[in-house]
Amino acid sequence: MHFELGKLNIVTGASKSGKSALLEIVDYCWGRSECTVPHGEIRKAVSWFAVLWDNEGEGILVARRNPGMSRTASDELYLERNVEQLPPNPSGFQKNITAEGLRVELSRILKISENVYSAEPGLVRSGTPASASQAIFFSLQAQDEIANRRLLFHRQGEEGIPRAIKDTLPYFLGAMEEDYYLKQRRYDAAKVKLRRLEREFAELKALSTEATTSAERLFRDAKRANLIPSDATSQNTAHLRQLLAAAAEPRPRDYVDTSDSSADLADLEQKRRDLRARLQDVREEINNYNRLEREADDFLIEANEQSARLASIGLLRSSEADTQHCPLCAHDLEVEIPKVEAIRASLQALGNQLSSARRDAPRLQAHILHLEGNRAELDLALKAVQQEIADRIATNERLRIEQDIFTEQAHVAGRISYYLENTKTTTDNAGIKLDLARARAEVAELEQALDPETITENISTALSLVGRDITEYARTLRLEHSDHPLRLDRRNLTVTADTDKGPLPLFHMGSAENWVGYHVAAHLALHRLFRVRGRPLPALLLIDQPSQAHYPPERDIGKISGTEDEDQMAVARLYKLLYDYCQNLDGRMQIIVADHVELLSDWFQNATVERWRDGVKLVPHDWLLNT
Repeated sequence: MHFELGKLNIVTGASKSGKSALLEIVDYCWGRSECTVPHGEIRKAVSWFAVLWDNEGEGILVARRNPGMSRTASDELYLERNVEQLPPNPSGFQKNITAEGLRVELSRILKISENVYSAEPGLVRSGTPASASQAIFFSLQAQDEIANRRLLFHRQGEEGIPRAIKDTLPYFLGAMEEDYYLKQRRYDAAKVKLRRLEREFAELKALSTEATTSAERLFRDAKRANLIPSDATSQNTAHLRQLLAAAAEPRPRDYVDTSDSSADLADLEQKRRDLRARLQDVREEINNYNRLEREADDFLIEANEQSARLASIGLLRSSEADTQHCPLCAHDLEVEIPKVEAIRASLQALGNQLSSARRDAPRLQAHILHLEGNRAELDLALKAVQQEIADRIATNERLRIEQDIFTEQAHVAGRISYYLENTKTTTDNAGIKLDLARARAEVAELEQALDPETITENISTALSLVGRDITEYARTLRLEHSDHPLRLDRRNLTVTADTDKGPLPLFHMGSAENWVGYHVAAHLALHRLFRVRGRPLPALLLIDQPSQAHYPPERDIGKISGTEDEDQMAVARLYKLLYDYCQNLDGRMQIIVADHVELLSDWFQNATVERWRDGVKLVPHDWLLNT
């Protein structure tokens, strides 16, 4: 099918000929996430849907595979630029873009600049950026939308769509400049810069009269950390900064080398434990030998006494003496006394033992003296190790104190460095004053450009122009309430008549003729403003079955004169308005209408591009035979 640019294009035909599918195909090929082409012959017989757009003379071909009867959409999309005409078959269609990528590319082709609008005070959520996805809402009016008294725009009844239309309408109306979003980002950056300069300038002002509290505190801390001599004083602000800068300078640190393992405290502790163990062993050995010596002395004493007592054996002259009676008194003995030979043998053995003990005594004394020498040496070694341990503990404590001092000095020096880096000298603040003045001027300029009240006023002006044209078109169509001022209600997305008794929204008006008429009037008024202001939306309005208020869509009226009754005259006024609208815009607007009525007027016949009757349909009959 071929449609004329900048004109009214009418497709008339019988019911079920595929007229309504035209709008669904355009919507689907624009990147919609769901294919709404009705299930039936079209979904069965067609493999690809394709639309060739004209962009200032450049052909933009968008094709998308038919998802068939079982799926909601296909991800196979084909985009080609600089196309002169539709190809005869889809053999060259190969997926080269995603649905999201297509919407981005269409936004780029439409020259929709980066944008976002959220002028409501205290709005937490971010607004919806205007893109090709929202632009199409203003170009399509499906059969169940054109006569809907509650929904004015395409897909307005779906979740999230009304908010998207409200967010993007200011941009599409031209109430926001094209660089509004860039200015918003510049404004945010300028505010950050201004706050920084104000902070720096406030610091400089404080330092220009006297040292700030933070500088004085840092000065005291630096003296306490021995970074500044304790008797140092600041003469003025500049001198104070010099002292702080000197305190923040890095300085070398000398540390005791503790890398020698022999000096390690743990090794010394182990050495002390070993010496104590050895000393304990020597002491026990000395005690043992001293006990042995005492026992030997006791033995000698006892042995001498025994020897003296046994000397009495000289009284016994014969071994034959009577052993039953006492040799002194001759009394009978209960226990028989030993014989002389036995006593002599015991005495001899005792004498041998005494001789051995006397020989061993000097050697025992010498060994004990040797052990005492070892003990003295171990005592000295233990004292030396204990002294080393005490010295090491003292050294470690000193190092700890030095480390604490170094940590405190590093902390104070770091704070001083941060302070000096974030404050500027006050000897000459003319430069920052100039920067501050420039920053304030930039912020003020951007605030004026981004003033929500200015945008609100621009929106009001744009909607006033739209309302003026709605009123004009409604009066041309002779709609009810057109004798009152009409406006587009942006908050409720409807048309409202401002009557003497108060606002009257479309959903409170009666008659399907009014609903259709106000839908057409509102979209024509919007697109007139879009075209006059050169807004980045498709110069297209596709309407399905606008005569349904007078003739049911399922009833094929065929050709009518447009003058025989009120219904015909109402339909004729509607189409004549569409025709004259395109003529008045000098080829800047294309309107496509699919309907089942056909007026006999010459202008209507000239605008008719397709007649689908007597078996002629959107899908040729031979396509159906091949399915």
